[in-house]
Amino acid sequence: MNSIASLPAALAPPFPRTLGGLLLDRERDTPDDVLLIHEGREITIGELAAAARAEAGALRAQGIVPGDPVLTMLEAGPGHIAQVLGIALAGALWVPLAPDARGPSLAHALTVADPMLAVAAPGTTQTLRAAGYPADRPVLERDGWAWRPAEAAPELGPPADPDAHRAILFTSGTTGPPKGVIVTERMLIASAAGCALASACTPGDGYLMWEPMHHIGGPQLLAMALAGRARLVLVERFSASGFWDAVRQNRVTKMHYLGGILEILLKAAPAANDRDHPVTLAFGGGARPDVQRTFSERFGVPLREVYGMTEASSFTTVNMNGAEGAVGQPVPWLDVEIRDAAGHPACGEATGEIVVRARHAGLLTPGYLGDPDATAKLRRDGRLFTGDMGRRDAAGNLYFLGRMTDSLRRRGENVSAWEVETALAAHPDIAETAAVGVDAETGEHDILCFILLRDGVAWDPAALADWARANLPRAHVPRYWKQVTAFDRTPSQRIRKARLDRDIADAFDRGDR
Repeated sequence: MNSIASLPAALAPPFPRTLGGLLLDRERDTPDDVLLIHEGREITIGELAAAARAEAGALRAQGIVPGDPVLTMLEAGPGHIAQVLGIALAGALWVPLAPDARGPSLAHALTVADPMLAVAAPGTTQTLRAAGYPADRPVLERDGWAWRPAEAAPELGPPADPDAHRAILFTSGTTGPPKGVIVTERMLIASAAGCALASACTPGDGYLMWEPMHHIGGPQLLAMALAGRARLVLVERFSASGFWDAVRQNRVTKMHYLGGILEILLKAAPAANDRDHPVTLAFGGGARPDVQRTFSERFGVPLREVYGMTEASSFTTVNMNGAEGAVGQPVPWLDVEIRDAAGHPACGEATGEIVVRARHAGLLTPGYLGDPDATAKLRRDGRLFTGDMGRRDAAGNLYFLGRMTDSLRRRGENVSAWEVETALAAHPDIAETAAVGVDAETGEHDILCFILLRDGVAWDPAALADWARANLPRAHVPRYWKQVTAFDRTPSQRIRKARLDRDIADAFDRGDR
């Protein structure tokens, strides 16, 4: 079990604080502390609090009352952060979407959340109207990346209820339309606590903030920095070419990663100053053990893998003991069960669905907004059924095995797409893979594998298939192979498998062997 001894007092379970309360506490106690660094400019707690109160006042002037949904479609800059905190101070419900949201997914989110007001990037009004945002509801066009200081602002006290709904965060929608996860104040503070635990946050730490605000990674970093007296260095987006320069220039001490970010950084040619930086720890999810080892050896940074989902306050496990390939053990405020195929809890070493139970009330989402059927499937008997496959070893370490929907039936065996992808990642020519099931003549599945090759490597699917036959269990060897030049990804860097072209007509077929 991971310890809470090092957590900031404001992030201690059962998490009775609110986001607006954290801001005003810091303004009262340390108004001159720097919270944000934006394009070389230092923004203090006092400046940010004044800007947030001004934004809250502007919302009130537009007729927004506590509980009203307010949509944001802004870049993740200081203006967006002030807006988010203003929404919190006004007691409104924050509904963040990507600034480039459009089409059916935007229309779906607007229908589900029904926002009373939108704060969106310049030129976005027409997109919102086209997607069904009512003509009689206002759109305030703002530049979320710009900083707008406020000289004076009304005094507003934040809502004090930790179980009030703070945000609707739409899932990435890898399959089907995105679902709006209801996130309470308590859940947001718990996610910040998980972030602080995973990153060993201490006062003065610097974090490079590249995460979008419409993903849980952005707001949990903000809440953690408020509670833990850390600094956030804002960058418009993750950039491999400018990453280490930004780290050195801004004294970044902790590094967050997702998906293929470590691999992207490893693609750069080794340099004499690879270890000349202030980063002392990296934390995140989705890195293979070989990538973790290579990254840590080259850059001298220890890594902590984590597992979690927005629906369960973001962080469920943290790997504090370094068990290779593991995503760790539960955070102190949650328990993890492994359920077998029949739905029964399994003891000791086991493989099955990851099920989360809270040790304190209010740490699991109340549900998906406007989707009672999906909520009923997610939450049962006071537990959250993640839909993820996991393995627990004898020491209690959890290993993530992928989504249950990524499991397929091949030659009478259940095969995890994650197992196939992880095994193929050992091939020296393969940068990344995605495995999916396609209908087989037997009524089960054949495996179709999408391959992203390393730079400069020629496409030779027959050779890849031969290597797979020699190195993978027979049931895990893909029958069909396709090359891709890039993968379409979610904001959290997961591959959008639902968008992969599963037409096998143009795929290499190794034959049903």
